[in-house]
Amino acid sequence: MSDEEKHDWDRQPGESSKAYAHFCLYRDMGQDRSLRKLAADAKCTSQLRQLQHWSSRWEWVGRCQQYDDYLEHRRRMEQEKQRREMNDRHAKIAILGQNVAVKGIEKLLAKVQAGRQNLGPSELARLVEVSVKVERLARGESTDIHESVGPGGGPVRLSIESVEQKAREAIEQSLGISDRSAAERAEADTDAALPSIPGPLGE
Repeated sequence: MSDEEKHDWDRQPGESSKAYAHFCLYRDMGQDRSLRKLAADAKCTSQLRQLQHWSSRWEWVGRCQQYDDYLEHRRRMEQEKQRREMNDRHAKIAILGQNVAVKGIEKLLAKVQAGRQNLGPSELARLVEVSVKVERLARGESTDIHESVGPGGGPVRLSIESVEQKAREAIEQSLGISDRSAAERAEADTDAALPSIPGPLGE
């Protein structure tokens, strides 16, 4: 909708300056406007009867409805614009963050391959946990609960935590440490923080 075009709430052909001035006062009162409130306004110079005549003659109610709709339309358009700008900003921030993270991972990988850095089983398990969640988010899947089919065809609800636990156990088994004591397992399972990674992320 162009601001240059003629609107219903603009001055109409034949509408006097005084009538239009009072219409503008009425229009700008907002959705709780009324002729009685307008008559009590200090800026109003006409009696209620005259206001009623103008309102009927120049269709104040309908014109104000058009004006209210216009303001609502403008508000929605501005919100949509701000939402798009926000999404663009967040996407740029996410890309910058990913670049930093990738560089840190590449540096860590080089150290691991060169034998200058070792990751313990709890650190590896935590990396698997984070990687699983990131992949599921990227594919539009839930990171909390998913369903599978159990014996008899019935649904079985599995938490992501149980999947991470199985991944942790697989890593421990591949490293030959699956016979750890229960106390050692409990200590590793309570380590919820990301591993301290040397390099640009914590060197």
